[in-house]
Amino acid sequence: MRVRVRKAELADVPSIERLVGQHWRVNLDYRREVKNGESVFMVADAGGGQTRAKRSLTGVALMWVTRWNRTGYLAEFAVDSAHKRMGVGAALMEALAARAREEGLRAVIVETQPDNKEAMDFYLGHGLRLCGYNDRYYTNKPKNSHQIAVFFSLDL
Repeated sequence: MRVRVRKAELADVPSIERLVGQHWRVNLDYRREVKNGESVFMVADAGGGQTRAKRSLTGVALMWVTRWNRTGYLAEFAVDSAHKRMGVGAALMEALAARAREEGLRAVIVETQPDNKEAMDFYLGHGLRLCGYNDRYYTNKPKNSHQIAVFFSLDL
């Protein structure tokens, strides 16, 4: 499958919301993120069609850039369930790393939960390293869930 990674556009927002909604509740204003000059917002589409009608959105990556410490925070990273293990995530991560280098960043940080083995395996398999955890990161509702956040870093 041919995967093309490009900058997200306002016309992509409904598809982004559907794709992200496959995995978790949508919490971000994607229209604002597309317009935000400080964010790096990329989408992957498959099929290789040059027109929107022939393209299918298969992945999303949104990175917030923090200039003071030259770090990117991967706020969203999702691949369409039907396109997992087909190179979409790898293409997004590769494009994201290239863009982070262009931005002069020293690292890209991402968090996940320790029970998300699929995400942890993906990050470790694509050059990220475990760099910490936070046991107060999530709201932990219900209160007895005690879910922690595990952080990974792509050192550039």
